[in-house]
Amino acid sequence: MANSLSASFETIWAREQQEVFYKRTVSNVVADVSKRAVMSSGQTLTRTYRSGSINDAPWLYTRGTDISLTNITDTAETLTVNKQFADGFYVDDFDAIQDKYDIAANYGRDYGERMKSQIDADVLYEVVNATSVVDAGSVGGTAGQGITLATATILNVFTAATKKLAKLNIMDTDKVGVISPEVEEFISLYYGAKVTDLGDKVSENGYFTKISGYQLYTSNNVAGSAVLALATNPTNWDTVTIQGVTFTFVSSIGTTAGNVLIGGSADASRANLEALIHAPWTTTANGVAHTGVTLNNVAARMVAVNDDTANTLSVRYKGAGVLTVSETLTNGSDVWTTTLQKQLCLLGVRNMCTTLVVQSAPKIYRKEEPKKIGGNYLSAMLYGIKTFADNAKNMVRVEIASSGF
Repeated sequence: MANSLSASFETIWAREQQEVFYKRTVSNVVADVSKRAVMSSGQTLTRTYRSGSINDAPWLYTRGTDISLTNITDTAETLTVNKQFADGFYVDDFDAIQDKYDIAANYGRDYGERMKSQIDADVLYEVVNATSVVDAGSVGGTAGQGITLATATILNVFTAATKKLAKLNIMDTDKVGVISPEVEEFISLYYGAKVTDLGDKVSENGYFTKISGYQLYTSNNVAGSAVLALATNPTNWDTVTIQGVTFTFVSSIGTTAGNVLIGGSADASRANLEALIHAPWTTTANGVAHTGVTLNNVAARMVAVNDDTANTLSVRYKGAGVLTVSETLTNGSDVWTTTLQKQLCLLGVRNMCTTLVVQSAPKIYRKEEPKKIGGNYLSAMLYGIKTFADNAKNMVRVEIASSGF
């Protein structure tokens, strides 16, 4: 049985953690969170959308003749609640007696921030499913590349996004955006020099709240993406590093975490790297599992796609902010393509960009340690995310060049 101290500590930590989780998350701005009420039990939520074609205009009608009927088709989409995360720490009751409020507040905020960052990273990553994309080609540059921020193009980014939405008949006035601190800084500096009401607010407050009709929120948890050109088979001890996680190509697999077996061709070697990224907890004949924090980061955040036709490995990292990449590949042509290193920001309609069901918000559990005077305080959450077809139309992926950040 938990004593009164344990109960007090638990209450304080829960309050501090949930304050961070609910007040500082951007997920509640971007995602439709209304489905939680209709999903108190069960693991899946199914919705249907019209997938058959319908004429732009109704059929002309001639009196006394049959009406032409259109065949309609519905397609089912399913949201699965399958994202489970947990964290925790041990507290000795004597430590809690002497400093319980500071411990509770500090650790509560820290763990709430970690939970918030994970769910925001997952939600903001859904921008990869957006129907519309604004990249350099949308503002006078090269299509497919990230937008290089400049005073001549920054407003065009928002104009292009609004046009993309309008072409899909989405003209809602309640629009939002989630951008990175780097983008916010650039816009603030640009408008701070302007003699306008917005410029005055930027100068006074150091930030802005609205631009071109979009209520903007800043997050360090926007996704990052990069493309590795790898057309030549690596040589022994060549490395690829993604967000601080190093993968080493080797001719003999060995036992070192992150080793990737060099295959019979560049295609095979890229496939081995992709496989280890997708299952970093499993050691196979072609790759050695990562461990600890590194394993967790790769498993929860990293996604890779091997392309044998283009001879590339595309990597996306949830919550990267600025995705950092490097390599020590022997062939000088095998490099990370700087023009394809991007931040993936989001513009769209408030609460309509994706669907989020938090079936179990962060809760606190105390598990007693039988041979210690204290207990483990554990926090866990359970949720699911799905970008349904109608969600995808309501958001725009804005691809910002990030190699210079």
